[in-house]
Amino acid sequence: MKILHLINTLSAGGAELHLLTLCRHLKRQGLEPVVACLREQVKGSRSLGGDFEDEGIRVIRLEADGRFDLRSISRLAGLVANERPDILHTHLPRADIAGACRRLLHPSVPWVCSVHDIHDNSWSGRWTLPLFNFIWRRADRVIAISHAVKDWLVKERAVPDEKVSVIHYGIEPERFSQSQSDLKQQWVLEDKLVIGAIGRLEPRKGHDCLLHAMAELKKIVPGVSLVIAGHDPWGYGKELRSLIDRLDLRKEVRLVGFQSDIAAFLSAIDVFAFATQSEGFGQVVIEAMAAGKPVVASKIPPLTEIVRDGETGLLVNPDNPQAFANAIGWLVTHPEQAQQMGRRGRERVYSHFTAQRMVDETLSLYSALLKSFDYGLAYHP
Repeated sequence: MKILHLINTLSAGGAELHLLTLCRHLKRQGLEPVVACLREQVKGSRSLGGDFEDEGIRVIRLEADGRFDLRSISRLAGLVANERPDILHTHLPRADIAGACRRLLHPSVPWVCSVHDIHDNSWSGRWTLPLFNFIWRRADRVIAISHAVKDWLVKERAVPDEKVSVIHYGIEPERFSQSQSDLKQQWVLEDKLVIGAIGRLEPRKGHDCLLHAMAELKKIVPGVSLVIAGHDPWGYGKELRSLIDRLDLRKEVRLVGFQSDIAAFLSAIDVFAFATQSEGFGQVVIEAMAAGKPVVASKIPPLTEIVRDGETGLLVNPDNPQAFANAIGWLVTHPEQAQQMGRRGRERVYSHFTAQRMVDETLSLYSALLKSFDYGLAYHP
């Protein structure tokens, strides 16, 4: 079975890393995954193209550099005609648009669309949502990466419930549970308790909330540092650095930029903090849990599908610095309980969020879809 995956870019991010893991395991299962990207990468990140190719997965670069570069549609149409995939699987909005246009030319190729986020008011393309209502309804099957995404698709975007399947992200937990790191020494924080956060530098990720939390935390627990990893595609880091100065946190906070080795980063920290205001899933949370780190995260769907409050971590109200300060402070002053949460979090990842589980569920969806096409049952409202 040949699966042609189409994605916006190959820049290292949640959706792209998910696709790398998915394709790696599909290949191990005897399928032929092929990956096409509209463009290679975005500023400040790195391309995963070489990672795919190292796994023996072909990468086709369509070189559609602009958001409105319509050449990608004709190139994709030619690609589908040449590759003759059994299924086209699109990821992220621009790829979904190209997939919908391609459907007009190749209606016989089944189309799966993965929706990787809840596109709320923070999304730059929110004005196009009425168009996506139509696009997602035209796909043969839609994969929502969390129940929260499915609820949004069904209730707010009017996608038929029976068309949407929830398949949580899955990872290879041993990559995180067995990692070693000397980053703490490189940061010159060997004698500090380190709180780690990962995410693009953008307002919705809640890094400002963590900075305000650190201003409170350093009054309660001296010797705690915060290290924030993430690329800065829109220059938001300048605002965060200004806030660090205003809060007098230059000694306590580091912005370390994009990190290519997330496992090493997680190995170097003591507590993982995730103050995001909106997510489609939250892959970095299961990565932190796989690394055995206790988690403090925003109490929002879909993080409530991942973290068991009081068991594998602590969930607090989003955009509440004092709540984050209190939760982090409790963990660093109760190391035995924090380690227990870390162990339970790792166990939860191994039982619920593995790559093999994700691939098994995806293969089941592919098989059911191909069978429905064989019997002429594809659903098109």
